[in-house]
Amino acid sequence: MSGEQNLALIRQIEQHRAFLLTILSQNPVLLARAEPRVRELLQALPSPLPAGEGSLRPPA
Repeated sequence: MSGEQNLALIRQIEQHRAFLLTILSQNPVLLARAEPRVRELLQALPSPLPAGEGSLRPPA
């Protein structure tokens, strides 16, 4: 893999990570089932956007 491909992959992984953290932060049932490390990550995040102000679509 070239450096450009690695960077593109890292960016894609970060987008998917952000999407999953958003979904978990908005769904208490999923959050309750999440691993402890995931819950720790969510405690450090600001509150999610109110309904209708964010997109729940996964990144392209």
